[in-house]
Amino acid sequence: MLTDLDLLQRERAIDAIIVPLHEAMHPAFRWLSRGAKITRGYAIKTPGHEPVLICYDMERDEAAATGLPFRSIHEFDYDAIFRSAASPSDAYAQFFDAVLREYGAETTVAFYGSVPVHLYLGIAAALTARGWVVHRGGEDLIQLARKRKDAWEIAAIRSVGERTEEVVDSVRAALRDWRPSMTLGDLKQIVTTEITRLGMIEDHETILSQGRDAGVPHSRGDAGARVVQSVPIVLDIFPADRTSGYFFDLTRTFCAGPIPDELRRIHGDVLAAFELARDAMRPGTPASAYQAMVCDFFEKKGYETTRTNPRTLNGYVHGLGHGVGLEIHERPSFSLLPSNSDMIETGDIVTIEPGLYFPDRNIGVRIEDTFVVRENGVESLCRGGYGLEP
Repeated sequence: MLTDLDLLQRERAIDAIIVPLHEAMHPAFRWLSRGAKITRGYAIKTPGHEPVLICYDMERDEAAATGLPFRSIHEFDYDAIFRSAASPSDAYAQFFDAVLREYGAETTVAFYGSVPVHLYLGIAAALTARGWVVHRGGEDLIQLARKRKDAWEIAAIRSVGERTEEVVDSVRAALRDWRPSMTLGDLKQIVTTEITRLGMIEDHETILSQGRDAGVPHSRGDAGARVVQSVPIVLDIFPADRTSGYFFDLTRTFCAGPIPDELRRIHGDVLAAFELARDAMRPGTPASAYQAMVCDFFEKKGYETTRTNPRTLNGYVHGLGHGVGLEIHERPSFSLLPSNSDMIETGDIVTIEPGLYFPDRNIGVRIEDTFVVRENGVESLCRGGYGLEP
């Protein structure tokens, strides 16, 4: 939330945040600029004030469309500065110096987003030479502020979820109509076509794998492989809305044909772990507690976990989930590392996605929903339908 960013800036005595956009949209800029459709520019945030966009005149209408205040770069002597400066780093430092003084910043500035590192290291040095303190805290305050979602963001993610479920329904229908010639590539083509039709993009290739590949959590699967009956198929789908950029994340495990007893038992254990974490999760609690809870559950069942063996390739081999928003992996983290202090808070959007994996036995099972954290628990943004039967 933007109000969280004001608090974070004040706590760290940061007078101004600058988020540059250099050609490619970055989540930090998209969030702070309300998705401004510009190709070069800067978002400036001072505590207690709306972000200000600074852009080229040719994109002034796109900046105005955000409803945010905006300024032309030429109002800060951009052309004269860049004609006379000794280097690009020095030019940008002079330019930012003028912007910061215009907006009342006193001493400390922070940069976030995606920037050319070599250039901004030079800019930081040149700003320091001009008397500015460049914040080097190591934390991404924009991502911290994005952790809790506003109501409109929750609505945007819910919309992506509804369309994602439609894509999954199409895969279910195809598997119910299984034929010996069907390939994973056929299913992948359905996913890609439907994602596009429904106004979304496949930022990374959807995970659609079976058998041994399903036992390796991030294997994308072999598109040329025939869909085999009685082995698990993991569909992990995480599209983004083409306009807003917000992601969704959902995983289901299916089995075409007769379901072996071993697969049904493992799937039942994964579902039980999923429901355990889902039903227990509350705001005001450490996120890591839920990873520990699921490790406890699986270990009591006799499975290896990353807590008992960080390098295990069998059993519970990954974390419980993650935040979701303008990036597919956001805060909070469920990591058990001592440095992880993330709390579950009202307004978080998180996934819960336990899994069990046995590649040598051609088994992999994962169940995942995306949730919004409410005052008394979590609300799934998915319809459910966790069974192995398509």
